[in-house]
Amino acid sequence: MGIQNKRDLYTPGVGLHPASRSKIHLRREDDSSFSVSAAPGEDEARFIETLRTQKSGSLYLPAAELPPTGYETSRFIAKIGLEILAQRGMDDPKWNEEIVNKVELDDIRTYVRQGRPGVVWPVVIRRIYPADFAFSDNLYPRFQMLHEWNLLWIEDPVKPIVGVRGEFYAVIAIFGVEYVINLGGPDLYGYERWRKKNGDRSFLYR
Repeated sequence: MGIQNKRDLYTPGVGLHPASRSKIHLRREDDSSFSVSAAPGEDEARFIETLRTQKSGSLYLPAAELPPTGYETSRFIAKIGLEILAQRGMDDPKWNEEIVNKVELDDIRTYVRQGRPGVVWPVVIRRIYPADFAFSDNLYPRFQMLHEWNLLWIEDPVKPIVGVRGEFYAVIAIFGVEYVINLGGPDLYGYERWRKKNGDRSFLYR
């Protein structure tokens, strides 16, 4: 709601006006003002009449919260993680064969394709910036980051260098919420150790 789209319009927030039982759109007009209107398909005349006759009232706006760390979220992030791994090396003709034949990925592939009801592949979920945070760079003075990702390789300190053993973690941010999943196994020990060593900073913004 705080960042303009390509037409320089603000995306409206959706809420509820309980007195008129109407869904409403709350839209930012500029840096200091908002407008409120009945959402498309609502009885606008009833909404306006209720506002005129009310001396005070309330608007209910949903607050953005972190998604639950449950089965559906876990499988969704695992699927994204595998897609990221495939996309990262798509220009290498041998990369696809490498991923398909990598037995270390069999467990998470099975989890994504077939599922294991009741089993939650662990995912770290936290907010690293507000959903409507205004970014800027050399090309755009103000824009919203919808999603971003990277792959984090953490070498196994117990078995260093011998065959270069370690773990790949997919680090994904969607509207400012960061998700981290281990593509090689259902544990987060290596990532938690890495995060502590790096001052709890996101790998996306080291």
